Amino acid sequence: MPEISLDSRMDLLNECINIGLGRAAEALNRMCDSHVKLSAPEIRIMSRPSLTAATADRCPAICEGVFLPFFGSMRGMTALAFAHADAAALVTGLTEAMGIPDPSPQMREDTLREVGNVVLVGVLGAMGAMLGLHVSYQPLSTANNLGPLLAVADALCSVTLYVRAHFALARYLATGDILVVMAQDGFDALTTALDAKIREQLG
Repeated sequence: MPEISLDSRMDLLNECINIGLGRAAEALNRMCDSHVKLSAPEIRIMSRPSLTAATADRCPAICEGVFLPFFGSMRGMTALAFAHADAAALVTGLTEAMGIPDPSPQMREDTLREVGNVVLVGVLGAMGAMLGLHVSYQPLSTANNLGPLLAVADALCSVTLYVRAHFALARYLATGDILVVMAQDGFDALTTALDAKIREQLG
């Protein structure tokens, strides 16, 4: 059996993630009765130094982050992070679509939490379902920096899956970063599952 190439793995991972984003977009559509598009123009695997550089570039010291720890076949933490302007645009678009022109600060926070929950569970759930990897979730949290995610990256011998996500709804556009920090053994399980799925597709 020929060795599976990195490009083949990334193609399948891209497919899993985009299926997850499609499901998340459908859920957001139902939530706000508006047409939300979600796309992932950039997906890559990063080391810890690359993660630091990427987060410094896209999400400065203060940002809007929603964090979801997970365990099972893969373990670690995933986050959906926005610069303040992107978070404000997304929440404004969603709340206006729900007929709420002037949401309270608590409603804005709750809306962002729900977006994070829908997107992160959608992506991890699609990966798990397509690749046969069972994942369970711990309680969601928020923070105004990426400290919780970076702490997990430091605590684990970890690999990071980085996804640039574009949200489009009505006249609002927003870009968020989906960051999945997983332990090395979980990443190995992911790689094994990707290879098995590719071989299955090849027959």
